[in-house]
Amino acid sequence: MKKIYPVLFLFLTLWMVSCKSPSKLYNKGNYDEALQTAVKKLQKDPNDPKLQSVARDAYHYAVTDHENQIRRYSETDNELKSESIYNEYGALQNLYNSIFRSPGAFQAIHPTDYSSYVTEYGAKAENG
Repeated sequence: MKKIYPVLFLFLTLWMVSCKSPSKLYNKGNYDEALQTAVKKLQKDPNDPKLQSVARDAYHYAVTDHENQIRRYSETDNELKSESIYNEYGALQNLYNSIFRSPGAFQAIHPTDYSSYVTEYGAKAENG
């Protein structure tokens, strides 16, 4: 009987960790993760208005965060400026790709495709 308790505890812990709520992630300021989680759930229920709203809001704040970071990097003289900007555009493009793969999310959000920026700053980062 004593062997069951550690297994049960482990199972409950894993279950609680795996049940991430997009709303909770959004409220904690984890906008990228909130969006990714909402998009996954929208693949199962594309017409859920609450998920659509959280996804739209999370996308808006995630884009704002990444674009603000890009502006900060652009204003520095850091040697790795282009690489840092490339990473931010890569994160934005990953959000776009996730949304694009979910028709329900794509219709609700209308994301921006950042692939040209990824290409441009990838080349700049490569050339140093």
